[in-house]
Amino acid sequence: MAISNKINHYSNSGNRRKFNFKYVLAEIFLITAGILIALGIDNWNNNRIEQNEVDKYLIEIKKELENNIKWSTKRKINFEKKIKENKRVLNILNENNKDSIVILKKLLDHINRASSQKPNVPIFEEFLNQDFLPKINDDELRQNLKAYKIGLEMAEIYDEFDREEVRDVVKPFMLENINYGQIYYSTLKFEEGGPVTDFSNLFENLKFYNIVNFRGARLKSQLEAINFQSIWMKKTISLLDKELKNK
Repeated sequence: MAISNKINHYSNSGNRRKFNFKYVLAEIFLITAGILIALGIDNWNNNRIEQNEVDKYLIEIKKELENNIKWSTKRKINFEKKIKENKRVLNILNENNKDSIVILKKLLDHINRASSQKPNVPIFEEFLNQDFLPKINDDELRQNLKAYKIGLEMAEIYDEFDREEVRDVVKPFMLENINYGQIYYSTLKFEEGGPVTDFSNLFENLKFYNIVNFRGARLKSQLEAINFQSIWMKKTISLLDKELKNK
């Protein structure tokens, strides 16, 4: 019988003297306590399930970071090679060495390509979208992942700058002044022929010199960002190991 019904029963039956308030209060207390305990257990279970999900993500993020360290190592080698080639083009132009035109033609292709410094992090991005970052208990790890999020956003901005520079400045210049069929290793080469490019004109072309110089500066800043990412990723992996060992 429900508590309210019991109260009505005692109140309406003329048995007010027999009505036991202590009994009713005890029953109310037991029911309330049972509800609170059930809610507490339910909340605990939900938190446990959510924390297990967070831990699974952390394990996968660690793997993702380890793969990206390998990727960063390869990217670093690639960027260093591009920077070296870029400097060689500038040296040829500065020395006005027309005998080096053959070498110049071999080096021009990379100037026409945008470069990316942002690693591929689908698991980490999914982790952020699930709003799991505040669920990390370790403050240092949480702050480190926040910094990584900001770093990825900045990397995307710089990569977009690079794509825009190639699209809006470099490619239009190349299309107007250079026959792609005469550039070694060009991915845009379909068939040789057409108007012959006089590469000696590039030695006195200020716009070309500035393009090469700006591309070199951009590559250098991207390489510095990759080096920073590698340091950060190694530290984060160490923090993740510490966090996961405490589970």
